[in-house]
Amino acid sequence: MHIKDSDKLHISKLVVCSPNLVAALVGIGYTSQILMCQPGALSWSVRAYDRCKRFEDMSFYQGKLYALTKGENLLVVNISGDQSTGDPQVSRIGQVIKGDPWYSIAFTNNAMLCKKLYLVESCGAMLMVRRTIVCRVPESGLYGEAVAGWSAFEVFKADFEHSRWVSVSTVGANQVLFLGRRCSRAVSLSPYGVLGDQISFLDDDEENRMEYGYDKENASFGTYDIRSGGFSSVHPEISWKRCDEMRLAAWLFPHD
Repeated sequence: MHIKDSDKLHISKLVVCSPNLVAALVGIGYTSQILMCQPGALSWSVRAYDRCKRFEDMSFYQGKLYALTKGENLLVVNISGDQSTGDPQVSRIGQVIKGDPWYSIAFTNNAMLCKKLYLVESCGAMLMVRRTIVCRVPESGLYGEAVAGWSAFEVFKADFEHSRWVSVSTVGANQVLFLGRRCSRAVSLSPYGVLGDQISFLDDDEENRMEYGYDKENASFGTYDIRSGGFSSVHPEISWKRCDEMRLAAWLFPHD
């Protein structure tokens, strides 16, 4: 791998594509490579000549593995078997959608606009959710500290026929998007009397806090209503007091 410091390696995303194939984004901070393995195998496979990329997310959709870069480029990952060992490996990475340039915006008060991206399937469509965050950079410039309580969300649908992202104003009257770096999913909660067209989100990025930075006392954890543009706390009684606790936050879904 091009990543030399193995002591700092971490898995930012793990996707079970099938009973015989698992894919992972492994890297340091926000740069990573795509690794493959079979469940029960003794090792992972990786194309050593693939340079590290700023992958934001990865998803298995309609029988294919897709990866999303920081530049909002959607890539399809073609997988084949090694001719000598039969182990799965990445044979080719092709671009399906080219994203529009988006740059962080710095302000005079040491604040800047940053973004996080998520892939999630909803009602048969692949969605990209762009979350814009206000970050505050301290005097040292080494780490950012998130300004509590401010985020904005935009949702786009993948138009594979025309190779573009299409902005959408709804994710479905009965759909709630649960976003997290480890796992994102669309769930219908209408049987439980919960309205749809909402986005619930976690700040669970571990090493990505080097870029965004999170104030452990005010880490974001809430729900955004797409129709009204308002925010609410998921569990108001929870007060995150330790950064380690925030890193371990995750969505747990029932087995299908």
